[in-house]
Amino acid sequence: MYLLYSLLYMLALPFILPLHLLKRPSRLRGRWLKERFGFVPPGAEPSGQRQRYNDRPTIWIHAVSVGEAIAARPLIRRLREKANVVVSTVTDTGQKVTMDFITDEEGCIYIPFDIPSAVKRTVNRIRPDLLVIMETELWPNLLRIVKNAGIPVLIVNGRISDRSFWGYQKIGFFMKNLLGMVDYCCMQTEGDAKRVIALGAHDRRVCVTGNLKFDSIPPEEIPLWCKGLGRPIIIAGSTHEGEEEVVLNAFYAIKKDFKGATLIIAPRHPERFRKIEEELFKKRKIDFGRRSDGSCKDKEIILLDTIGELSSVYGCADLCIIGGSLVPKGGHNLFEPAYWAKPIVCGPHMENFPLAAVFFKNRAAVMVKADNIGKVLVEILSDMTIAEEMGKNARELYLKNTGAVLKTLEVINKLLKPPFQSHQ
Repeated sequence: MYLLYSLLYMLALPFILPLHLLKRPSRLRGRWLKERFGFVPPGAEPSGQRQRYNDRPTIWIHAVSVGEAIAARPLIRRLREKANVVVSTVTDTGQKVTMDFITDEEGCIYIPFDIPSAVKRTVNRIRPDLLVIMETELWPNLLRIVKNAGIPVLIVNGRISDRSFWGYQKIGFFMKNLLGMVDYCCMQTEGDAKRVIALGAHDRRVCVTGNLKFDSIPPEEIPLWCKGLGRPIIIAGSTHEGEEEVVLNAFYAIKKDFKGATLIIAPRHPERFRKIEEELFKKRKIDFGRRSDGSCKDKEIILLDTIGELSSVYGCADLCIIGGSLVPKGGHNLFEPAYWAKPIVCGPHMENFPLAAVFFKNRAAVMVKADNIGKVLVEILSDMTIAEEMGKNARELYLKNTGAVLKTLEVINKLLKPPFQSHQ
């Protein structure tokens, strides 16, 4: 089975490699190519620190992209007390978010292609005592080679959506084999736990720890550039294609009631920044500011074209709109604005956020349709009692659902030999 998989993977690689290589900035291409074939340079991984920290285990955390890298932050913050950490990602944006957070003594690499030679080179270089996989990024050869080396594997912040579950069932035998190589699965919800067990994980090796993103605490200070913006401030966070225009139309509809209002739009994917500028803002002759060049002053519409800043920018908002919910993308994290006690508005597509229904039930967020969003914004912004109550309820839900990091650390402690104790 693995021989056939590896053969198909290597046959496909020559066709996809040039596309992925050329889409990257020239300054990253050499490093990306080397690391994806397992040639991890000195200083990019923590094995060189072994002599200095010979009593510390090395933990390899794989976080595919931005979302997983951000979710891993609170876990890394606690692990670094007693362990060496190396993080791998697939995307360039995941690299940037990770490298902005990790210390000089921690490593950040691109994950190797899932071919045996590349994986073996990376494993031999890092020499991990534990492989931690964020969510459900399962690479067959990576799992097989790590397990053959006697290294335990842990899924953390595990999530399996209904759509993914349906797809995985089609390759049920293969999934059962893969999950059989995972020592423990820390899942976000009871539903995720049931689905991973149904796919083949042993029920005694599955637990519910909650979502690590709930423990992701933004910086205590709101960025300085947010000060002095016109009020009220509306933030549309992690937007997808088709949502920016809906939000813009709603914003202009409420301007007659709130003439000094400011709209901050933060697209989910950085590669869409230029497209939004050219095909939406400039086409409609909108006078807007960019966060990246500091042109936000006195602008009523701002493009948040930076990475990893949204969670702290939410702190300046009077109302937050959750991206990915006005179009069928499943919605994004409600807990980032909830941390700041902000009123939250979502579209009807919140399938990817398991606690969305709890938010709606507890009046911590409201669900709207795209054609009704302007009316709802006016209703909330016109009544401070409603806005404050929604924010208070959201903050309470945030506090109630924290604690995933400590639960995850307990499992990690059981898998490491010898175990370590993180400070409480």
